[in-house]
Amino acid sequence: MFASAGVLAVVIFVGFSGGDSNSASVATVDPLAGEVQESLTVPSSLGAQIVIPTDPAIEKTQLTQELKINSSGLQVLELQKRLKELAFDPGPADGYFGNQTRQAVWAFEKLVLKTPRAEATGHVTNETWQIMQDPIAIIPRRLKSQIYGERPTHMEIYLPEQVGIVFTDDKPVLITHISSGSNETWCEILTYSIDAKGAPLPEPRTVDECGESITPGGVFSFYLRYDGNRKGPLGGMWNPVFFNYGIAVHGADDVPLEPASHGCIRIPNLIADYFPSLVQNKDRVYVWDGIKEPEEYTKAERTPPGNYPNPAATTSTSTTVKATPATVPATVAATTPATPAVTTTTAAPPT
Repeated sequence: MFASAGVLAVVIFVGFSGGDSNSASVATVDPLAGEVQESLTVPSSLGAQIVIPTDPAIEKTQLTQELKINSSGLQVLELQKRLKELAFDPGPADGYFGNQTRQAVWAFEKLVLKTPRAEATGHVTNETWQIMQDPIAIIPRRLKSQIYGERPTHMEIYLPEQVGIVFTDDKPVLITHISSGSNETWCEILTYSIDAKGAPLPEPRTVDECGESITPGGVFSFYLRYDGNRKGPLGGMWNPVFFNYGIAVHGADDVPLEPASHGCIRIPNLIADYFPSLVQNKDRVYVWDGIKEPEEYTKAERTPPGNYPNPAATTSTSTTVKATPATVPATVAATTPATPAVTTTTAAPPT
């Protein structure tokens, strides 16, 4: 489907499961679709990523009560300001502990306090607040000097912690809670409105397909973005920025504590409003899955799986069942690099 490397071509995104509950459309894009071409090696260890020096000279305040969802007041306001200083985004500094403040606290718990993802509470105790007031340093796992071309900005995604960070000049400019691929097999009735060459179909085509909700580890680069809400056979996504074929970082209404997407990286909509302004196409994306270093993944391992016909085709119901990618029948598994599904509306050019 893809044109030869180094040539811009019209790429038709059809039937890809990795794009969460959403997908891109026809667009003129880099046919490498986020692929990194130069040889990759794992750099030497950088040491601790989180450094929390204790400074007795810092005058700390004390919480009079535990802060959690629906809390309000001056102490919540101070919490929000401190999270913002550390590059976590709790939403407006308004003194109200809403869902985005809770998601920012989740990210702090998982990244700084090393709280296992499933045990994050979203609550701020006085003990947590004392740590939060220390001069915390958050260091990238890959320094600017270790990145090809020494591009100033890159993104690091940690799947075990469900946290994503954008670094510029080795400083965090955004730390966010995420929700990635659920590692489940899904089967749904999908409707397409264009063919494999991008031509409109006389009538929408409905197919019964399955896919794997996987976010592969590896090294990638941002290559395609859209403004606003992008609709596709699997749903919609807000301000997507693609980095691995049909896998994008995008805004979503639902960014739960657990991995829940079809493969994309969900972030809160309020963060997705400005996320595209933080990164440029060709900026690197490093995805850690807790198994291997991103540079150790082969092209086959980091390429998302494609959709395939439902071997137990039904006519109307949609199901999601727990499974592993290895259970996909060899006769129906996708044999070409996966790409995002087409939209049901006329495509707009990429921004």
